[in-house]
Amino acid sequence: MTDRLLDRFSFAERIVHWVVGITFVVLLATGLALSYPSLYWLTTIVGGGPAARALHPLVGVVFGVGMVAMVGLWIRDMFLDAEDWAWLGAVRYYVARRRDRVPLAGKYNAGQKIFFWLQGGLAVVFVATGVPLWLPEIFASSLLAVCRLVHYAATLGGGLLLVAHVYLGTVANPGTARGMVDGQVTDRWARLHHPRWHEEQIR
Repeated sequence: MTDRLLDRFSFAERIVHWVVGITFVVLLATGLALSYPSLYWLTTIVGGGPAARALHPLVGVVFGVGMVAMVGLWIRDMFLDAEDWAWLGAVRYYVARRRDRVPLAGKYNAGQKIFFWLQGGLAVVFVATGVPLWLPEIFASSLLAVCRLVHYAATLGGGLLLVAHVYLGTVANPGTARGMVDGQVTDRWARLHHPRWHEEQIR
């Protein structure tokens, strides 16, 4: 019997997701390459050091615009409700795959919602600290030193979130990534991971 497909993400949502994801990877690679000599070889991805220096802030602008669009598309679904707090209280069972002990998740579980807010907060930090670093002649050297430190710290945090996001969307939960490829997920996947949302789709 064929497992039917459910529509999960629109074309616009998928485009925005990939714009944000790809630009962040480029920013992460070029930023690390320009900051750490041992990683300078990463600049070859974009054509060398001068190209990386020129592209980094420009790609940052695209990333920032993409994040604004992402917030506009998803923010209404990302506020935590009572069920989400209950889900967080049972997250140890979710990790242990004891789904019978985990409250039913809607379209997004509490972990995904928290990821959204962390990502949004980091995006604000990236832009707020990145602009002075892009235009150093306008800002005081003391401010630039603080911006550089905070920018680097945010980069490490964002990199860890990216690794976790990719792992959870592929290896840990097979079938999840498909939603961001063709916008659909299987009925079985929806029942397992987002049962409350699944019930809403089949009414």
